[in-house]
Amino acid sequence: MLKLEDINDEVYFQFRRAQVDGLGTERLGQIHVSDIIKPCMRNVIYKKTEPKGMGVSTEDIKSLYFGQCVHNNSQIADEEHHEMFLAYDYVKDEALTHEEASKIPYDDPRQYDIIYGSLDDLVKVKGEWVITDKKTTGSIDYFSKARSKPSESHVDQINRYRVLLKKCYNIDAERGAVIYISNKVESDKRDKPVVMSFKLDPIEGTLVDMIKKAREIKESMTKGTLPERTKCFLCDGMCPYATKCFGDNRSKWNGKE
Repeated sequence: MLKLEDINDEVYFQFRRAQVDGLGTERLGQIHVSDIIKPCMRNVIYKKTEPKGMGVSTEDIKSLYFGQCVHNNSQIADEEHHEMFLAYDYVKDEALTHEEASKIPYDDPRQYDIIYGSLDDLVKVKGEWVITDKKTTGSIDYFSKARSKPSESHVDQINRYRVLLKKCYNIDAERGAVIYISNKVESDKRDKPVVMSFKLDPIEGTLVDMIKKAREIKESMTKGTLPERTKCFLCDGMCPYATKCFGDNRSKWNGKE
């Protein structure tokens, strides 16, 4: 006999499955823009080398799931300039198409010579290109304040997109904009996204920093070395490897040195 409780449970678990399925996106390569905006390369190497846990909690995936929904249903630019694939071989100083990058095996050493990214939307405003990126946040009240500024890491991310955009498509965008979207649903509060635009840094300086960090990741992953600790904002409650890092004095992540 079918019980209401049976229906509730089955529908609940199917919804949770759909949430997890919704997080599955293609991700080529080994080095991504999200890696080289981190202020601590040890955090990046831990993430790539530490055994993965059994999974994440529903709270952990809530924001990720909402972000995926927003990205999948809020195309700002035309088809050509939406979700632009970026892949740049900094050793050969050449761009790769999605087709070319897809042919390189995941474990091919060349993957550590390539920086990957995906640009949300590239829009033209009064004849000038602007790189836009959507961010869901639980702190929309902060970003709504008159004197608030965009997150430094979000600005850094778009600066790196500027470099890859120039290298891959020969398009130079001197300005960027972050669109902050609340991930809270409150019926008594106006739903207003906050757009924060800014001028981007010169390409040359950003490229130097990108290559420096990419080379550090490459050396760590290919030689098994563990980067030096870098004291930063991640240390206080934002790095899941912090307690391990504080007592980890090894010189190599793949040995006991």
